[in-house]
Amino acid sequence: MIEYATDTDVVWLAGLLEGEGAFDLHRSRYPRVRVAMTDRDVIGRAATLFGVSVRLSMRPAPHSAMWHAEVSGPKAEAIMRAILPHMGARRSARIAAILGHAPTTSKATVSITRPPGLPSFT
Repeated sequence: MIEYATDTDVVWLAGLLEGEGAFDLHRSRYPRVRVAMTDRDVIGRAATLFGVSVRLSMRPAPHSAMWHAEVSGPKAEAIMRAILPHMGARRSARIAAILGHAPTTSKATVSITRPPGLPSFT
């Protein structure tokens, strides 16, 4: 679980997800945040903040390898709530709709914090 994120991490993640992220309800019930791109280092940082592993998908040449990070349930809900103030109108509306239709996945507040050992990008 994400426990040590700085404000800079949250804003960085919001910027990444504004451009490259996808927000939906997994199985029509659980909030989910996904991001995929060819930059392994960027997806690695996002995955670390999500508290998940990086997944690789390969396609035949000339396509590049795609790196993926995905989180669902209480972690995704916490991430959505943390980045919501930093998102544009379209993404904010999408996140609000997801959070409004999803059952509360966790009774306890999940904080977004920076994992130990993650280098500082400030």
